Amino acid sequence: MRLIDRLQKFVDFKNLSPHAFELECRISNGYISKQTKGKGGIGGEILLKIGEKFKELNLMWVLTGEGEMISPPPSNKNGLPVLEMQEGEHVYLSSRQEIIQLLKEKIVLLEGTIADKDKIIAMLEGSIKISGVVD
Repeated sequence: MRLIDRLQKFVDFKNLSPHAFELECRISNGYISKQTKGKGGIGGEILLKIGEKFKELNLMWVLTGEGEMISPPPSNKNGLPVLEMQEGEHVYLSSRQEIIQLLKEKIVLLEGTIADKDKIIAMLEGSIKISGVVD
């Protein structure tokens, strides 16, 4: 299987048209078609653009056909998968368990805030009832 055939297999796997894939990777219109017809080779710059957009694609598989098409997710020192989260321009890497723990802590804080708000509402409702009785 040729390099372009493996790349086409990935495009099919992502359920993209060649044109949509080219747009995603910011490569010229018709590039995939031209390569499929054997009218040129895929350059390193193009592979870098593809790798930047589709981080899950195993570029060694594209180049050599060895290994799996999709790279396994990176793991931390405990062997747990590492997740990538983006916020603006900041990228955070964390294990799934760390993210779950952070979310649980946030939930506890939010539940405390809700309880405080409920107390304030109850106090305000009580003062409205008192002021309504006095008038």
